[in-house]
Amino acid sequence: MFDSDICKKKDGSPLKTYESEYEAQEAIEYVKRQHGNEQVSYKCSRCGYWHLSPKERQTPNHISYCLDSNGKTKQAYPTYEAAKRRAEIIFDEKGIELFVYHCDQCNEYHLTHNQY
Repeated sequence: MFDSDICKKKDGSPLKTYESEYEAQEAIEYVKRQHGNEQVSYKCSRCGYWHLSPKERQTPNHISYCLDSNGKTKQAYPTYEAAKRRAEIIFDEKGIELFVYHCDQCNEYHLTHNQY
């Protein structure tokens, strides 16, 4: 485990980073034993390592081959509910209102600033 140089928490402090899924799973078990908190692990698309997240914040998603108007890849959500939950988390944490839409290209869901 080490502190990330790239990935930060909401407060700006570095995220704990794990080199393998196994190492992240061990950390999940430790946190549950010591603090009673439910965590999940995820492989970060930004740094390529593993991080932990509170279970209630986790929404299934992945980097899509779809591109935004700036040519950057979009996050894709397999269900409307997962995308809606991520939009709610972003609104609660950052005050940014996002909307969910179904993508005909990848047949998944993305978030947008535009209300349809």
